[in-house]
Amino acid sequence: MQIKDKVVIITGGANGSGAALARRLVNEGARVIIGDIDRKAGEELVTELNQNNKVNAIFIFCDVTNFDHLSQLFDTAQNTFGGVDIVCNNAGIGRDNEFYDQTNRWIKIIDVNLNAVIKGTQLGIQYLKKRGGGVIINTASMSAFYSLRNAPVYSTTKRAVVWFTQSLRDLKDTDKIRVNAVAPVFFESNLTQGLIGSKRHEQAVKHLGFVPIDDVINAFIRIIQDDKLAGDTIAITTKDKSKIISKSSL
Repeated sequence: MQIKDKVVIITGGANGSGAALARRLVNEGARVIIGDIDRKAGEELVTELNQNNKVNAIFIFCDVTNFDHLSQLFDTAQNTFGGVDIVCNNAGIGRDNEFYDQTNRWIKIIDVNLNAVIKGTQLGIQYLKKRGGGVIINTASMSAFYSLRNAPVYSTTKRAVVWFTQSLRDLKDTDKIRVNAVAPVFFESNLTQGLIGSKRHEQAVKHLGFVPIDDVINAFIRIIQDDKLAGDTIAITTKDKSKIISKSSL
């Protein structure tokens, strides 16, 4: 799929990889709907992207655990740009010690990292069918394969995203919808800082390492443009900048 003139929804799009992806897509000729709970950052990003009185981007306040908010992203894309071509279920949260602190913070992690991805994909399929197909990209993590000891629920959600994505591989043949995932190691973001804020994760950081955010964005772009990818996960690591973890290898 070519990027120019495509309409893209990005959750968690106001900061980090979501914002970097929005910039890259607009630069390549796409129009984006950015959903996030960070209203200030989202509105600033849209101002940056909308130059010369041209509407390239729209920001919508979106708590992805609120399915009405998610639906509004799709309705806005439909009403403003005529439809949706690409969906990036990118919103995610993580906290160090999220399970062992004897609170219920882990429930929110499941709601954001997994349940919202499932609902976003469900809505994506509904709207992409109207366009005769499209692409859905779910953000996982290499913690799906190398679990974080002090963030077991976070790692569980990311593994679930990988398997959920794989299970939808046949949509390519039935509806011309390709569902894939990206699974980066650590990179500079608010989420990463929340996960590795303690010495307990030093071993994980040493083992997995950090990658430039551009490597993560390049994986998104590769998924959009490579029509052969369906049900696959692209691992972004320090060793292999972009390695496909195929369906058969999981």
